[in-house]
Amino acid sequence: MRSYKVATETLTALVAALVAGLALALPINFGWTSQTSALELNLLAYSLPRAIAAGVLIAMIVAVFITTLGNPSAAWSTTVGGLVALVANHVFGHTHDPNASLSTMNFIDSLAGGVILGALGAAVLHHRLPAFAWTLGILISLLLGSVNPVPRVGGGINTDVSATWHSTDLPPIWMLLLAFALAVASLLINRKGPVSQRLSIELPLAPILAGVLMVLITLFSAEWLARHGGTVAGIVLAVLTSVGTALIASMLLPGRDGEIVLVAVGMGAVGAATIAAELPAWSIPLLVAVSAFGMWAGSQVAAPMPVLWLAMAVGVSTALTSDSTKAWLIVGSAAVVSWLLGFGLLATRPRYVPSRVLGTLVLFVPSAVLGMRDFVARGDYAMQSSGNALMCTVSAGNTSTPGWTSVIVAGGCLAGMFLLRRLRPLPVPTSAAPESQSGTGATE
Repeated sequence: MRSYKVATETLTALVAALVAGLALALPINFGWTSQTSALELNLLAYSLPRAIAAGVLIAMIVAVFITTLGNPSAAWSTTVGGLVALVANHVFGHTHDPNASLSTMNFIDSLAGGVILGALGAAVLHHRLPAFAWTLGILISLLLGSVNPVPRVGGGINTDVSATWHSTDLPPIWMLLLAFALAVASLLINRKGPVSQRLSIELPLAPILAGVLMVLITLFSAEWLARHGGTVAGIVLAVLTSVGTALIASMLLPGRDGEIVLVAVGMGAVGAATIAAELPAWSIPLLVAVSAFGMWAGSQVAAPMPVLWLAMAVGVSTALTSDSTKAWLIVGSAAVVSWLLGFGLLATRPRYVPSRVLGTLVLFVPSAVLGMRDFVARGDYAMQSSGNALMCTVSAGNTSTPGWTSVIVAGGCLAGMFLLRRLRPLPVPTSAAPESQSGTGATE
């Protein structure tokens, strides 16, 4: 691959993945948000987890379709189309009045972000540097989402979120236009790209089914635990749903591609319990650098299993220090999780592009541990009678519960990886297969 083409695709992958990740993860927000009714903001908060889930599913489906086609031009055209929809949605939001439906616009934002991430993944995950930039852009968007508070996982329609809502307008218009210009340039460069020799009219349904099960069951368990996360039954449900769906999805993916799903679910659980709900802005450059270093280390060593062992250790530390408010401990724990996440995503070697798309984007979906942490933060509301009057009481949950639950989830994912490797041993190498057939070949 020519150097200018590598540079253009790498920069495009970084900026477009960052833009799409922000559109997918964060609620759409404009300067006039403060003038919007509380009901409209509550509806947006209530629908946000569902919009994220829908965007992740769309990304998976788009990645499967375009990978089946094997046409680079189709991948870049779809990326450009998704960015056009994203730009149009934000331009409409900036020029319209505050009576526009924020929840509807946010769904469009999330769906467009999913289309971009899926198509962009199909376009760049065959090459080393653009694939690195795609993953880094996604991790940066996740970290930026931690700077400002977003609606709670279990937020209901009657929950007032207007008092704590910060208007951030991420991604900004200038970044959207930059991503669009870069995507158009990459499309022009690849307009005569060769079509894959693995053309097939058969659409593989197993990866799509894996994505549907992962996203829908994870979302359902997160929302349920946000309301009923203070019981032993809730903890058991969190573990069973997280580990069970990860194991089923990993078995549905080809070969050992499911390792990336197990790593993402285990690390996602620990991250949900460890990373602070609102990180200071000054910590983001540090965490981005740590994530990039972890990705580089993971690209050098194909050892995803130690990541889950270390994740369990971080979970234990989180449970033991759950009530600490020391800044160095909060940021330090986030840095350790960021390094492990970057290492784990690159230490796995999925051969099929949609497998990496699913394993990476599942990090956006609210996890069961996040729902449990939300429940612990809000407490358990109950009505008790005092004489002739009813009183509303709040009982705080055990703040260490999410940490211990994340340890069990990471341990279950580790056991699932042992099982996956036992059931699917590596084939005895006979001759080197062409890199173009590896799905995620990263040699350029």
